[in-house]
Amino acid sequence: MKKLLIAAFAATFTSLPAFAAPMTMTGVSFDTDNAVAQALWAQGGVTTGPAASRREACAGSGPPTGPNGIECRALEAQGFNLNTYVEIDGNGTAPDDVLSLLFPNPVVNGAGSCVASPNKGATGPTSAASYAGCDLLVFEILNQADNPTISLTLNGVSVLGVLLAQEGVNSTHVAIWGFDLTWLGVPVGDAANNPLFISREAGSPDVAAVVGLNVAAPVVPIPAAAWLFAAGLAGLGAAGRRAAMRRAPAA
Repeated sequence: MKKLLIAAFAATFTSLPAFAAPMTMTGVSFDTDNAVAQALWAQGGVTTGPAASRREACAGSGPPTGPNGIECRALEAQGFNLNTYVEIDGNGTAPDDVLSLLFPNPVVNGAGSCVASPNKGATGPTSAASYAGCDLLVFEILNQADNPTISLTLNGVSVLGVLLAQEGVNSTHVAIWGFDLTWLGVPVGDAANNPLFISREAGSPDVAAVVGLNVAAPVVPIPAAAWLFAAGLAGLGAAGRRAAMRRAPAA
């Protein structure tokens, strides 16, 4: 009976869902499960086109709708899908577009280097060690001639990324930019405050996805069934001790 309970207890844990969804593009390996869970217009937004598709910056901390009551999430940049993207524009005299990024697990400043690849990313990084310290990856669709650049902002400090790789995906050309949280003053081993912000430095970059490369380990809750099995095992042990005490001869 005890062996059956232990086997069932182990099966409860081994049946937990896997978190890994690894990919490699031009020598850059990452996990798509660490892609942005929610991207919000923090400033600017889609202000042209049909009224129903215009999205303004989110107001306050309420539901994800802008002042006009229309969805203000940048759905194209959520998750990992290189077939959709959001354009981050300069808006003339109005504030530039800014996206607020929330990740499923906090992005952590990992140790190591975050070095631009040679040949403008055509051959990818020189080694895995050369980008191990890149904590955040931004996937930009290269379909514009204005040479746009992307900046990452935390606590009012903004930095530019380094080009890690370029790759053609289903006739779409993609650039992968790396960002090191050290550049934003985050100590190695510490997590960045959520949210992080991305904006344009020049041009109008088209952002398809943002992925955390170094992230905090997810906290996996122990299933209720596991506690029941554990309680059952403890109960068996206590019952066994009581039975042994009853069988013990009187002194």
